Amino acid sequence: MQKAQTTLDVRVDCTEDCFELPQWRDLLSRDPDAHIFATPEWSKLWWEEFGADKDLCLLTMMRGDEVAGIVPLYSKAEDGKRVIRFIGGIDLTDYLGPICSLDDRAEVARALVEWLEETASDWDEFDAHNMPVPLGFAEFLVDEVDRSGLEFRLEQEETSAVLLLPEKWDGYLASLNSKDRHELRRKRRRVERDHADAVVRTATPATLDRDFKTFVEMHRGAEGHKGHFMGRHIATFFERVARAFMDLGWLRLDITEIADRPVASTFGFVLDKTFYLYNSAYDVDLARLSPGFVHVSELVKRSIEEGLNVFDFLRGPEKYKYQMGAQAVPLNNVRVHRGPTE
Repeated sequence: MQKAQTTLDVRVDCTEDCFELPQWRDLLSRDPDAHIFATPEWSKLWWEEFGADKDLCLLTMMRGDEVAGIVPLYSKAEDGKRVIRFIGGIDLTDYLGPICSLDDRAEVARALVEWLEETASDWDEFDAHNMPVPLGFAEFLVDEVDRSGLEFRLEQEETSAVLLLPEKWDGYLASLNSKDRHELRRKRRRVERDHADAVVRTATPATLDRDFKTFVEMHRGAEGHKGHFMGRHIATFFERVARAFMDLGWLRLDITEIADRPVASTFGFVLDKTFYLYNSAYDVDLARLSPGFVHVSELVKRSIEEGLNVFDFLRGPEKYKYQMGAQAVPLNNVRVHRGPTE
């Protein structure tokens, strides 16, 4: 197979000034699958918090004077080898990949692979995680890597769950199967009947400190891995995101209260007509009320009323997401190896 040559010029920036590229925001507006994690604000916050043992490497793909793609990368020494990944890491950034238009994805993938082959000298593995399918970047990357002759492995590692929102709440209810619709109504009516004073409140700049503390404490009260996840370092990152995104108008830190007692909370974002449910917690002592489920259903209802188009539950196989009508979106991991693998 004849390998096409890219017409893109690759420029490399290893300084933190790269997060201030004015073209980044313009490029997001041309990417049909742009999301909250593709913003320079997210990448900058993540890098400042977790970049200490890593080397920054942002690729800007130029077509003449026009930016066709931005590929935010870092490299790190792991187990005796040098690994390249997308900025944002694996655990905290639900979607990863370049920022570019759909029409440019094949050529951006080609330029990235050529850069790996010909220019990037110090790497052993390119470990590209959390790329949505279909028409995400994974398919284009695999095609170009296959043409190059580099060894690679493609795996579906996880799924996210995405709900396309109708115009009306009644239309949403009608879209659910009868069993899920019955369960949703039953749980909501039980809270409405037994706790008429239940209210969902969104954090404001004036309440952010108190509400964030409530969210963290509730999260740490969860059982198993979830309860241990919110360690000091992670909580600091969440707090930095909360403050930065509050100023940008993107943060949605929501708390359901019954008689002024917090019973459920979510840490989410709204950007470009999409609600992102990033993290959630509830009072385990009130599990019989399904407070987390009812809380999220109220967020779905509010999103419909606000005219949003998508409710993105993000990664994770939790059953409630699909009971609420979400559809699975596969996420692929592509591992590219510089040399032969054992």
